[in-house]
Amino acid sequence: MLNAMFIDSVQMSSPNKGKITRRKVGAMPLLCKVAEKLGFRKILSEFIVPHGNEAVPAVDTLILLVYNLTLGRQPLYELEEWVSKFDMRIFGFEPTVNGIFNDDRFGRALDKLYFTDRASLMTKIVMEMIKVTKLDLTRVHNDSTTVKAFGKIPGTTRSGFFLARGNSKDHRPDLKQLVYCLTITADGAVPVHFKTYPGNRTDDTTHIETWNTLCRIAGFSHFLYVADCKVCTDKQLSYIVGRGGRIVTLVPETWSEVRDFKNALRKKKKAKKLVWRRKIPGKLYYGNESSYESYYCFEGHYRTQKRKYTVSWIYSTEKKKRDRLARLEMLAKTERDLTDLMSKINTRNLKTKENISNKASSILERYRTSGFYHIDIIEAVEKYRVQVGSGRPGPDTKYKIISRKTYSLSWSRNRASLAAENNVDGIFPVLCTDDALTAREALVAYKYQPRLEKRFTQFKSIHSLAPLLFKKIERVESMMFVFFLALILQAVIEREVRKIMKDKEIDTLPIYPEHRLAEHPTTAIICDRFEDIALYQLSTGKTLINEYKDELSDIHKKILELLNISEFEYWPN
Repeated sequence: MLNAMFIDSVQMSSPNKGKITRRKVGAMPLLCKVAEKLGFRKILSEFIVPHGNEAVPAVDTLILLVYNLTLGRQPLYELEEWVSKFDMRIFGFEPTVNGIFNDDRFGRALDKLYFTDRASLMTKIVMEMIKVTKLDLTRVHNDSTTVKAFGKIPGTTRSGFFLARGNSKDHRPDLKQLVYCLTITADGAVPVHFKTYPGNRTDDTTHIETWNTLCRIAGFSHFLYVADCKVCTDKQLSYIVGRGGRIVTLVPETWSEVRDFKNALRKKKKAKKLVWRRKIPGKLYYGNESSYESYYCFEGHYRTQKRKYTVSWIYSTEKKKRDRLARLEMLAKTERDLTDLMSKINTRNLKTKENISNKASSILERYRTSGFYHIDIIEAVEKYRVQVGSGRPGPDTKYKIISRKTYSLSWSRNRASLAAENNVDGIFPVLCTDDALTAREALVAYKYQPRLEKRFTQFKSIHSLAPLLFKKIERVESMMFVFFLALILQAVIEREVRKIMKDKEIDTLPIYPEHRLAEHPTTAIICDRFEDIALYQLSTGKTLINEYKDELSDIHKKILELLNISEFEYWPN
């Protein structure tokens, strides 16, 4: 890296006392090369026609916004300063273009994107990406998340999109939100479809529309569609299966099949066999049993009552631990509240047995522990003598006996019920509409679903999707499309790097701080390694005297090699 002492020495050695200007390069050339490979600019230009009086086409402004979201979002009013730090030649601009990328320019570009046919635009971009990257679409995963919004963003778009209160996954029911539905492939977790819905839209109404769109993108219908239990409605399952689709999902707890199986298992244990073992994701590997998660399938043939879809009952060793800990936590909270209730009995509205019983039952229902306790309300009668009439007591004073009922609360754990509940810890039902798939294959397919959750985590943290800070609902809808492009860009970079690592049998890359190793490098970490790379221009007035570049390390060169980018292509020319 060039340092301050070197820059000072260059300035002092120049007879004209030239000026050194630092121009950031960073990971921007990587994004530009991959975006060019995916044809972002070419396809966007087909839908957003430039005007003759534009200093910079709206398409280029939108692509800059995609790059910004990929590297870590800044508010629109900070984008001018962010762009000015880079060498304009990276984007194919003249240096004089710098200084015109204000927030109004980005806002107007979003407005132009809003008035395009974004459904056709998304389909064309995705199909080009599939063609270029040779993406495998035989299995896709779908889920949704919510995005909260602060402030007032009124109105409804042409497509019927608006912000509304709903089931907030951010645990902010007081805020309006939108629902962001995303579909990725099992080949690298690359996004291939998205749709934005009003914040009160439920997932059990979106899958048919999503599946139809995926059929048009893939060109066939027999891909495996993996989703959460919200797809488990007869209308959606029968629609997709009736048109040649295949589904893997979980059976909802509300179905009678789940209740009947668990009740039978509580009474008597069933035989099961090992179908899969894997290293626990995110856990340090120590080479012993604690580093692995084992999955067993209960023996027998189980099907749904309606349509007769195959259900595989799976037992997980790690889920058993989580279920047991969760129940112990609920028991502790129940007993804490019951203890607190004891101090309030016989006061205010807790002076009757019925009210005390209702209050205790509400505590058990709140923590879902109703069957795990024996609750006793003990009634006692207190008798005491009081004087009839007023005045000082004397020989002729009469007394009467007053009786008053008092109550106390006691409880004990239902050991038989708790022992029976241990039998159902760690189990879950996997539904598969394709009888040709084994229980293990259906389970492995569903267990890829957390990769989609990881995309949502990146979506909200690295790309800073939430909170929404716009004033126009139209720009919110446009921004969701730009976020989708950013997700594609960062997912393709990850996939390309990991794919080449696997082909070349490279187990890890030392890209974490202090050269720590990464088995599965992410785009965020890759870009972070290039953060401080820059070039320096020595000039007098408008005359460029010389140009100096930071030296690329071995890990920088290795990443460029994995992305098939030469050093010459990396540096702006």
